[in-house]
Amino acid sequence: MIRSIRMCINHSSKIRTLDLDNPRLQFEPGYNVLIGPNGAGKSTTLDAIASCPMCKADKAGPDGGIKYITTETLNPLSGGSFATREKMVQAIRSMFRSHGQGVLDSLGNQYQASEIAVLIDSPETGQDHERCVLIHEGLLKMSRHVQVIIATNSLIFMRGGNLIDLGNKTLPRLIKATEKLVAGFDSTVSK
Repeated sequence: MIRSIRMCINHSSKIRTLDLDNPRLQFEPGYNVLIGPNGAGKSTTLDAIASCPMCKADKAGPDGGIKYITTETLNPLSGGSFATREKMVQAIRSMFRSHGQGVLDSLGNQYQASEIAVLIDSPETGQDHERCVLIHEGLLKMSRHVQVIIATNSLIFMRGGNLIDLGNKTLPRLIKATEKLVAGFDSTVSK
């Protein structure tokens, strides 16, 4: 599990809300959700945790890997060679499915028992409401076994998580904007 990360100067300068004297973010066991407007540093934070040798992650528990999943790595048709037979089969199956279904299948095959944390950038990409709900439920189940840290602006994925706001009162602003949007819809839909 990752308890916290102290960001290097390169990454901390890209996250508006960090204190530059002590650029540290705290995480909880289980399900963590990075929220904030575009450009707030959600993806930057995941990238720093996954691959920056200058950023220092404070880990607890047994050693293990960190899996970083982006919208590009979720796309089974992204090209290149396939590391396993399962990935090849998944890519072939995706050719006959929608992008959203391919991403959903790919997400279902991500967690490995040796990992201490799974980082996911924008799990809502290419998904309709019902699929987002299913993915969210799956991530909550996954978080019982491994720490899950996601970056999202989707209200669906914020439920039940430790919210880490990289913006300015992001959740109340999203709720207000969603209420305003929904109020403008007419209840009749043409078929």
